[in-house]
Amino acid sequence: MAHYLIGDIQGCNSTLGKLLDMIDFSPSKDTIYLLGDLINRGPDNVGVLRRLMSLGDSAKSILGNHDLHFLSVEKGLKTPKNGDTIQDILDARDREALTLWLRSQPLAMMARNYLLVHAGVHPLWSTEQTLSLAREVHLALIEPHYEDFLRQMYGNEPDSWSDSLHGMERLRIIVNVLTRMRFCSPAGQLNFNAKSSLTQGPLGFLPWFEIEGRKTQNQCIGFGHWSTAGGTEKNKVVCLDTGCVWGRGLSAYQLSDTQASAGGTWFTAQTLETPAAFNE
Repeated sequence: MAHYLIGDIQGCNSTLGKLLDMIDFSPSKDTIYLLGDLINRGPDNVGVLRRLMSLGDSAKSILGNHDLHFLSVEKGLKTPKNGDTIQDILDARDREALTLWLRSQPLAMMARNYLLVHAGVHPLWSTEQTLSLAREVHLALIEPHYEDFLRQMYGNEPDSWSDSLHGMERLRIIVNVLTRMRFCSPAGQLNFNAKSSLTQGPLGFLPWFEIEGRKTQNQCIGFGHWSTAGGTEKNKVVCLDTGCVWGRGLSAYQLSDTQASAGGTWFTAQTLETPAAFNE
């Protein structure tokens, strides 16, 4: 029985199939954990979603910013951006089922001893608080009128966390931390503009997992979202976004068989999809 973390697929279904063959994945005994951005920018988003749905409990997913963007477009609250490739889901005969499955996924979960998020964890949040806050957003997404939440989800404010936040301000920063964050100040202020490498952040900001004294510093964490940081493995934190949609590769990280251990084994499948077909 093996447990694997897998980074941002972004509609690259052929490469996902190649990676699953590489690790000899068996749905009857293995489990894969997908770290968000399952769809968009790649050519076969429908194929990715149908594949994951067909795997049942052997495939567990969290949501990323591209997944949330699709939900807003599907509800008519946002127009597609240049470079979006989500029309195949909008045109699919099973669009309703695909959308329902997607919005039913959480924004954080545990995989053995790893906390899984798409983008990051605020330095003021413990593991337990992160899971609790992610559930607040999950509950908003599974409400019958979840479009009310999506309509107010976007924006960069507030950019600092306080336990006293409530309503949409609270939900918005939870979403932004879990699905968009890269750089953070030691005081906990977020920067949403910088998308550079780990060493080229804005003045006064650090990669979120390098903030000294963050409450999850002793927690193993797996995340995606940051392709220029893909393959990073330090301070019990591992980044699985290795740039599949940009022509590099899709990675899986096999967790240790020992429940309490950090570390794992890397597998990377070179991208099969043609990068020229993707727009940044």
